[in-house]
Amino acid sequence: MGNPSHPGILKVIMDWPESKDFRMSPEEEVTHAKGAPLYNKLPENEKQYALFTDGSCHIVGKQQRWKAAVWSPTQNVAETAEGKVESSWFAEMKAMQLSLETANREKWAALCLYTDSWMVANALWGQLQQ
Repeated sequence: MGNPSHPGILKVIMDWPESKDFRMSPEEEVTHAKGAPLYNKLPENEKQYALFTDGSCHIVGKQQRWKAAVWSPTQNVAETAEGKVESSWFAEMKAMQLSLETANREKWAALCLYTDSWMVANALWGQLQQ
């Protein structure tokens, strides 16, 4: 599967540690989540907790490069990360990680997260609903 000189997803799945428990502890579990309204429908006092994310990937020469970005229209918050080899999905997830780190670092009381990635939105929503 994939390039024989690089481990593929099948190898990652096959090497999954069976005894590892990936669930969150009760202290870490999210107790309430809801879909955020459209940004222009947010009350003014909640717009400070809004972050927009995006990730992309493209080929430069013979190398695949990715970039992730997080932006707040009301706060002085903008973050980016970039690297080589990974996919656009990786970049979208990295943008999500940056947004969660930003909200945690700034000690925000809430987070309204906006993404154009169906995969990221559904993965997060699925995890938050459990």
